[in-house]
Amino acid sequence: MAEVLRSLLASPLAQRYRMRMIVTYALVSPWRRLLRFVAALVELTVWCLGPGPRLVHIQGAVRGSLYRKSICVFVARLLRRPVLFQVHAGPGDIEDFVARLDPVRRAVFATALRRATRTVAVSSESARAVERCFGAARVGVLPNPVPPVAGGGVDVGAGPGRVLYLGGFADPAKGGEVLVDAIASLAGERPQDRFEFFGPGDPPPALLDLAGRAENVRWGGWLDAEAKQESFRGATVFVLPSISEGLPMALLEAMAWGRSIVASAMGGVLDLIADDEDGLLVAPADSPGLTAALRRLLEDPELRRRLARGAERRSADFGEEAVWGRLDGLYQELAG
Repeated sequence: MAEVLRSLLASPLAQRYRMRMIVTYALVSPWRRLLRFVAALVELTVWCLGPGPRLVHIQGAVRGSLYRKSICVFVARLLRRPVLFQVHAGPGDIEDFVARLDPVRRAVFATALRRATRTVAVSSESARAVERCFGAARVGVLPNPVPPVAGGGVDVGAGPGRVLYLGGFADPAKGGEVLVDAIASLAGERPQDRFEFFGPGDPPPALLDLAGRAENVRWGGWLDAEAKQESFRGATVFVLPSISEGLPMALLEAMAWGRSIVASAMGGVLDLIADDEDGLLVAPADSPGLTAALRRLLEDPELRRRLARGAERRSADFGEEAVWGRLDGLYQELAG
């Protein structure tokens, strides 16, 4: 979500409209988080009371984000400002969150989503989950844009394979441990290929043990923007083993780079990848399925090339110009 916001603030829309970002959350102590949120509500109130047409574009997910952003919806609507609420959570996250709610909190969140002038989600599966779980009507789809990439890099069909995972282990929904299980035998079976894991969180013992035994398995931790670009440049296969996703930015980047892809068939992935056309899809949390799909790609250079071409072509449908054009239409509709 932060990456999408940075992209939006650097887009032509930021020149066409006078945008102001209000931060509602910070990684600080609980009391300072509360003060940050109260300050954000004051800032939102003052802004809404200003002159002229004004639109509040709220970017939210579930858990604590939905609590905060629901209050923001109520404040903005009380002050008679239109609200565009954009949900970034995957359908699995939405359903798991709602399953733990009591009827009162569920009713409050449902009211907030219905009070928003328009509600959109980043994928069609997430939009249906919002409708199903909160009773919201006609939830639209506004995808994340494909970020610009440097281009170039390796021929994905040439030489040994290099499998790239960007997701880490801080969030179990990213499926990192499922992937570790999937490559446990594959790494030994194919010593010529490389398997690289990156992202936040501490690696599980199984990965540390595997990396200690297999020279072609690497855990690299968190990557900055430049290091991530270099990882994409050298990768031949990108794997997304997530159990729940809205519309994963890393997958969009891999498609734009023209990499062959193995991904879980869930959430926004289904809006991006058609099986055996733009990538290979497997069931979520299916380690044997991941193993089989990765083996198939690593053994077939021409399949890697074909799927990579399909992914790169498909990524053009989610380019920044197309997505920001759709958002511009929403802004004009709601603020006009």
